[in-house]
Amino acid sequence: MFFWRRRRRDEAEPRTHADPLAESSQPRGESVPLASPGARSVRLERDEPRPAAIQRVTGELQGRGERVVALFEEVTSPRGRAVLPIRLRRDPDEDVFVEVVTGPWDERTVEGLLRSAAVLRDSDLADATLEVLSAYPPPEEVVFFSARSAAALLQLALFERDDAEDPVASAWAFAAVASRHWDLNLEYDPEELSPVEERVLAMLDEAAAGAEGNPPILDALVRCLGCYVGETLRRNSPVASAWGPANGWGEDLVLEFPDGLAADPIGKTRAFLQNGRDDSVAFYVAYAIKELDDEGQTDGGAG
Repeated sequence: MFFWRRRRRDEAEPRTHADPLAESSQPRGESVPLASPGARSVRLERDEPRPAAIQRVTGELQGRGERVVALFEEVTSPRGRAVLPIRLRRDPDEDVFVEVVTGPWDERTVEGLLRSAAVLRDSDLADATLEVLSAYPPPEEVVFFSARSAAALLQLALFERDDAEDPVASAWAFAAVASRHWDLNLEYDPEELSPVEERVLAMLDEAAAGAEGNPPILDALVRCLGCYVGETLRRNSPVASAWGPANGWGEDLVLEFPDGLAADPIGKTRAFLQNGRDDSVAFYVAYAIKELDDEGQTDGGAG
C-alpha cells in the first residue's frame, strides 16, 4: 500500500473517520455523492460500463444547467498526461474536472486517481477543481487528494518521484519540491532540518484541523524526506557511508558506516511524520554526527 495515516501526537491509537456521504451498506443501484467537498450528487449504477455512465452523467449535468466544455480532455504537464472525462466551466474563471468511477476502489484505482491529480496540479490548469463521482464509497484518500490543501499539493508533487533504487534522486526531489512550495533553498545543511520540520508539521496540523481527522501520508513523502535526511547525514558525517538495503532491520534503505554501524533515516522520518517532534529528524542527524565524530576521535586516539 502506498499511503498510511498519521497519528496525532495526543492519540495512543490511529482513528478512522467514516465518510458520512458514502455508507458501505448502500445497496446496488444507489448513487454515492461526489467525493470532493462541495461537489454535487449524481446517481451512478454500481459496475455500470464507464463510457455509458460518463455520457449519461454529462447529459444530467447539462440538464442541471452545467456548462460542459469538453469530454475526455487530455491534460499534460511535466509529470505526464492524464485524460479526465468531463470538463465543466462554472462562473467565468472556474474550471472543474469530473472523474467518474463506477467500479470498486482498489489500490490500482486509487493510484490512478492520484496520478491524474498529480498531473493536473502541475499543469496550466493547476487551480481547477477536481470532483470525483463514485458509485462505491470512495476512500478518504480520494477525498483528501482531490482537494487543494497544502499537504495534498506537496505530496502530489512528490507522488511517483521517489525511487527505492536511487536515494540521491529521491532526496533531490524533496529539495526541489520544498523550494517550490516553501521557498526554501535546501543544500543538505543539518541546520536546515529544523525549518523543514516546522513547515511539515504546520502543513499536516493544518490539514488535520481542516478535515477534522488525520491526513493521509504518501510513502513518496516518507521516502523523499527520509532520503533528504539521510543525504544530509551522509554528506556531513565525519565518517564515510553509503546507502544499502535494510536487510530486514530498517525501513527501506539504510546508511551503512564502517565497523557495522548503520542509520535508518527513512524509518526515523516515518516516526517523525507520525509522532512529530518527539521523533525529530533534526535531532537525529545532529546526534548521529556527534556520535560518529566522537567514535572517530576515540579510534584515532587509540591508534
